[in-house]
Formats: sequence, structure tokens, C-alpha cells
Amino acid sequence: MCFRYSFIVFAAVLLLAAGIRAAPSDVVVEKADDPAVTNPLPDASELTVPEDCHQPKETGRCFALFYRYAYNVDTQSCEEFVYGGCAGNKNNFESKEQCEQACLGKSAGSSTDSTTEQSSEVATETSTSS
Repeated sequence: MCFRYSFIVFAAVLLLAAGIRAAPSDVVVEKADDPAVTNPLPDASELTVPEDCHQPKETGRCFALFYRYAYNVDTQSCEEFVYGGCAGNKNNFESKEQCEQACLGKSAGSSTDSTTEQSSEVATETSTSS
């Protein structure tokens, strides 16, 4: 009985000593932003994007594998990311079209509408020039 107790105490002391030696001894101090320096104003395009779309991509705490889309303020576009299935935030859309509609104000048929308008303009110009 005494041997087991001694062994457990010895192992605990070794682990504690190893942990103390492995702990970083350097203290990192980060300089805070100077309050006198002002941040630049956001782009006008950023002001028109809804607040929900400014949230970061958030996988959530679950481990499922759902491919979703989130708006990226830096690239000003909707990008694919992996969603875990629970938690997360409102910057989470099932399709790129839904993301663009919510964050950029694009309608689902906006690209086809502009193509149709261009085709009808070309047809009108062709018929009037003949």
C-alpha cells in the first residue's frame, strides 16, 4: 500500500515539474490602440449592407457538415463555409443567391433580367437602323 501511494505522489510531482518547465516564461504585452488615432469611416457600400451580414462566418459548436454561404465584408461577396448545424449567427444562408439577396440586395433573376434587357436593346437598335 505504501509503495502505491509513493508511486502516485512521485508521478504527480514529475508531471507538475514538467508542466512548470513547459509553461512559457515570456510575458507578451500587446499595445492597445491609441485612442487619439481615429479609424477611417466605412465605405458607402458597407453602410448599405445589413448589420446581420457584418457578422463573421461562424461554424457553430456542432460537428455536422453543411455547406452554407456568408457575406464577407472585406471581399464584398458571399463565400462558402462549413456550418456545424447549431448555434452560429444570422450571417448564414443556404444558397449563394439567398446571401446575395439579403446582403447585396440582388434578386434571384437580376443577371437574367439584365441580359434580356440588353438583348431587347440590340434588337431595337438593329430594327431602327435598317
